Amino acid sequence: MITELASVLGGLVTGVGGVCAAGLFSRRKRRADAVQVLTQAAAQMVEPLSRQIAAMTAELEAHRRVVADSEQRCRLAASQHTSWDVVVRSSLLNLGVDVPPPPPMTGDRSGPPRQVDPRP
Repeated sequence: MITELASVLGGLVTGVGGVCAAGLFSRRKRRADAVQVLTQAAAQMVEPLSRQIAAMTAELEAHRRVVADSEQRCRLAASQHTSWDVVVRSSLLNLGVDVPPPPPMTGDRSGPPRQVDPRP
């Protein structure tokens, strides 16, 4: 009877231990599965964002080139305009027309705006 009881108790302990071990392994597997699902979801979110950032970076570079070209054209036009202003003012002064010097073409706008006499 004791041997039978011992074998029943041994079987019970082994069964309970097996269930506990299976539960622990199952829990670890569920966690690993959850981590895998989260990793895949994050990867699916990152991929479109990476493409969008690459597109926006390319668009920004294109805008920077447009702005740089525009600034270069403005500098060239300002240089040509300054030369033209000097020639026209000299011509008008030679004709006896008193013309104030042209304003600077740089961003220096110190002082109030100049008043120009509209009379010929």
